[in-house]
Amino acid sequence: MRIASMLVFFFISSIIGCKNEGEKELPFQIKTFTLNDLDYPMDTIEIPKSRQKEFITNFFLPWNQSAQVLLDSLETLPGRDPSYLKEYLIDDGWYGENKKPHEKWQRQEIVDNVDFTSFPNFLKKGIVIAHTNLRRVPTHRPGFDTYSKAGEGYPFDYFQETGLWANTPLLLVHTTDDKQWCYVISPYYKGWVALRDVAIANEDFITKWSTENYGMPLSDKVNLHSPVSNYALNAKMGMVLPYEEMITKPNKVLVNYVSADENQNAHLLTAEVEKSEIALGNFKFSGNTLKHLVSNLIGRPYGWGGHLENRDCSSMIRDLLGTYKLWLPRDSGDQMAIGRRYDFPDGAEEKIKLIKEKGIPFLTILRKKGHNMLYVGNSPKGEPLILHAIWGLKTSYADTQLADLLDTYPIEGIHKDENGTLYGRHIIGEAVITTVTVGEGNRDITSPLDEIYAMSTILKD
Repeated sequence: MRIASMLVFFFISSIIGCKNEGEKELPFQIKTFTLNDLDYPMDTIEIPKSRQKEFITNFFLPWNQSAQVLLDSLETLPGRDPSYLKEYLIDDGWYGENKKPHEKWQRQEIVDNVDFTSFPNFLKKGIVIAHTNLRRVPTHRPGFDTYSKAGEGYPFDYFQETGLWANTPLLLVHTTDDKQWCYVISPYYKGWVALRDVAIANEDFITKWSTENYGMPLSDKVNLHSPVSNYALNAKMGMVLPYEEMITKPNKVLVNYVSADENQNAHLLTAEVEKSEIALGNFKFSGNTLKHLVSNLIGRPYGWGGHLENRDCSSMIRDLLGTYKLWLPRDSGDQMAIGRRYDFPDGAEEKIKLIKEKGIPFLTILRKKGHNMLYVGNSPKGEPLILHAIWGLKTSYADTQLADLLDTYPIEGIHKDENGTLYGRHIIGEAVITTVTVGEGNRDITSPLDEIYAMSTILKD
């Protein structure tokens, strides 16, 4: 009990710090901005029709590209190959939900459930019928790095590659022996998906599904409910909805979603939705539409890899710009290959100058290692503002007593380097609007600007 009390005391002391006797610093608080603080475009920005066509072409690639061509290019697609399971089998460095390493017998069970000699054993077109997870390993169990390491442990389950929204087309490649999991190629990632969340899409279904009109939900609260089914679904921003106009109800559209029959074949469902809830073919990239979309993102919990149907940094940007049918890769690093890239100088003033001169609000991604931010204009004081889904800001402390105690009594989320410096995170855990210098001036916080090294403007080549 005494040791626990000492740890708490040292931890609080190292974060808050002491000045003179009786005078203490307040814990650091980040300053966030509101919807009304942003620089929305005054005029409508035209999205080239070719870019919108590219979005649809890329989205339906698992259906429109031959299976053999996709398999031949498997190594170049984002995500881990099935052969990764052999690496997992010999890797003792993964930790589970109980904060203990994955036992060898647990890893062996997962690997033995896959017959590599028969790969590929399925090769059917499919579609996601419920928002689901695409996994590095065919298991729902998490794969965490060491819990005591800053920025590791929950929520960073590295087996969670990405979330897949319902209506996403797939190529179903290989099933596990127990028929619980399927290795798939999605429009932007490859990996393992629970078979219960997908359906087989035959050519008749694909013909019915295909249309000239694809809409995008304007929020995560668009309820899809067919009168002939007990199954309903909340659409998600970034989800693609085939639709058709309703002559008898000019303020509504009929959108498609999907369920599975008893043989796991795709079954088309339709729902009536208000036009005001969907980005239709005439949806404009304007200040009004951007403000509406951002209002449905800020304050949403951070979700590494789509955990709990939330968004991380790159998926939030992807779903926001995808509503305008602008295609972006899923990985934050790959997103920097879209548009015109600018590498940053070292100085803070030079970085800010480049952002303000070359950045286009809502169409410029700023990049630091492992994290993307969307430039959204400047604050009243002239500082660049960013919209980003963020877990936390890096923190560092110099406290030798606490550092020594950590050798014997590890604390989750804080560790020391070889010099004895302690590293942790100031947790934000949601989508926020901040300056690029958030945290600057606090002796323990590393601001994003310190680590930003590049930016990319989306609509410029």
